[in-house]
Amino acid sequence: MMDDTSVRELAAVLHGLAWRIARLGPAKAGVEPLPSSELAVLRAIMDAPGCCVSDVAASVSMQSSNVSAAVRALVERGLVDKHQHEQDRRITVLRPTPRALAEREAIEEAVLGTVSAALAPLSPESVAALMNAIPAMRELTDQVAAFWPGGPPARHSA
Repeated sequence: MMDDTSVRELAAVLHGLAWRIARLGPAKAGVEPLPSSELAVLRAIMDAPGCCVSDVAASVSMQSSNVSAAVRALVERGLVDKHQHEQDRRITVLRPTPRALAEREAIEEAVLGTVSAALAPLSPESVAALMNAIPAMRELTDQVAAFWPGGPPARHSA
């Protein structure tokens, strides 16, 4: 049964969990956490290496000028490289650096370890319910993305 109170509670739980995981991963991996806008831009670049600023702006529903500022900061941090497009030199393409990929791996391992440890004391029924909810959570993610002002995140091929 779906009522406003239940949906509000679900939204709060999901937001809290996502926020904690986003903060926990870098801390456990010994990596400096990024501001949320830079993190969103970096994730979009990692998901679609070779994309350009306008692609990233559309995928994360940000203004191109804000994405450009985030990209500048990520370049300064050594997490993103900028290159000219092979066919159209007017276009700058963005790629994650080896450092960014290594840090992402370290963060993912830290999150995996923490989530695994957090699941351990839960009942088998709770663990099963969480695992069974994965497809529904993916669907919910897609539906929430569809309500972004810029539309759903663009799917890119490199």
